[in-house]
Amino acid sequence: MEPRNYYGKIGKRLADSLPKYHVLQQPMDDEISRRAWTNLVTFYDFDHSVFLKSDLDRLAAHELTIDDELGREDISFGYDIYNLYVRRLGERIGFVTNLLAAAKSWEFSTNETYRIRRKDAPWPETKAEAEDCWRKRIKNEVLVAQINHDLDKSTNRLDIATDLIKRYRQYMTFMTEPDEEAVLQHYLSAVSRAYDPHTDYMSPASKEDFDMEMNLSLCGIGATLTMDDGALKIVEIMPGSPCERDGRLKEGDRIVGVQQDGGPM
Repeated sequence: MEPRNYYGKIGKRLADSLPKYHVLQQPMDDEISRRAWTNLVTFYDFDHSVFLKSDLDRLAAHELTIDDELGREDISFGYDIYNLYVRRLGERIGFVTNLLAAAKSWEFSTNETYRIRRKDAPWPETKAEAEDCWRKRIKNEVLVAQINHDLDKSTNRLDIATDLIKRYRQYMTFMTEPDEEAVLQHYLSAVSRAYDPHTDYMSPASKEDFDMEMNLSLCGIGATLTMDDGALKIVEIMPGSPCERDGRLKEGDRIVGVQQDGGPM
């Protein structure tokens, strides 16, 4: 993914505005750049399980230069880190799905430790180290699912591998669906939060959603949606809503395409 040609001007405008209008009146300097870099890396890989140590070493070249880059209307780093994240996440999810598909059984008698909260753990040095971490993560999830099933004394058929593969594929879809504008928002929000954690950059679409929530002026079809295997699924129809009055959409339906006024699906 690449930024649109005018996004650099937006980045420079933000970099010029924050020192003037933020309550701290702090200059856009190397300290702000360092905080922004940390915010961005943490946003994409908060538990240190996707990137490798070598990735962080390469990304570190921008740790003190974000302020200068924004001044030059250069916002490419926000897209470089996103593209790297998507590539590495694809590798991790690919490993997980292959592991689950190939596993016939799991050995739980081996004495090994899995660190659930990894935000303070070092990033893996190698791909093999990262995959071993994910192997333990999946093994833990399989064990927890089996224990919960046994404690519930459920008679339903248990297919942990299929359920986990579906969940991780949905996670991959969710994390890689942002468009160019959303990636810009993630990047510039990381810069804004370098001033304080309650300052954000909102894209025009996000600003519109924010205004609707604040003004209680949201007008929609009246359906609650969730992600289901890469598609949107209707989980609830609001009573009295346009959706209920129309009558064609039902709970459990999946939205696989959208068409406007006779246009293409």
